[in-house]
Amino acid sequence: MLTEKDKAWLSKKYPQFEVKAEKISGEIEFTATYNEHTERFLQIEENTIDAVGGVRLYGRFKIRIEVRNDISHSKLPALFVDEIENVPDRHFNQTDSSGCTCNPLEEDEFLQPEFQFQRYFRELVIPFLYGQLFFTEKRHWPWFEYAHGGVGSLEAFSKNPTLEKAKECLQIISQEFLLWKKVKPLLLQRSNIKGHTPCPCPKHDHIRRCHPHTLKGLIKLKEFILLERILVP
Repeated sequence: MLTEKDKAWLSKKYPQFEVKAEKISGEIEFTATYNEHTERFLQIEENTIDAVGGVRLYGRFKIRIEVRNDISHSKLPALFVDEIENVPDRHFNQTDSSGCTCNPLEEDEFLQPEFQFQRYFRELVIPFLYGQLFFTEKRHWPWFEYAHGGVGSLEAFSKNPTLEKAKECLQIISQEFLLWKKVKPLLLQRSNIKGHTPCPCPKHDHIRRCHPHTLKGLIKLKEFILLERILVP
């Protein structure tokens, strides 16, 4: 998980962490801010000039970062946060209680050409922890939230609709039995997917009102299936 350069960076920046071959653990404290109007996030360190503004929060957490044995949900290292309720609204995976730091369709930028630990820590771990502080205070997530599971993957796909992502998205959503039972007929039907179609999430409201980005993802995914003749499982 860590290169020698990563170990040196951790030793200098977070000397309180215990670093082992496949596990990092310890207490972290930080101050950060997020401005919802400019969508800018900033970790505020010594001599940092806060040109972001926004909601400035300080936090202290006990965390663990471990290599995953099961990569069916994510290929990124698993982040565990002690003394935080591991509920879906706080973006914790209900299978293993790890933090949902990134949608699977967006993980490649941290994994290619090789795993970038320092970027993962700065751009995923710290913002995720900041999100916990924000949620405790405001009772909602600070920035746009992807829906849970495959519905969220369709939302992520709508923002980056490529052929490879289409195949990856199909693989992800086809593994969720209840979701796939609703989505597969939509992808195979001859007519266009309409905005009044019931959303595949448990609410079943019109999809254009409930999860509009999921609607965009479904439409794009159907286009790729037709144009590229992708085999639907």
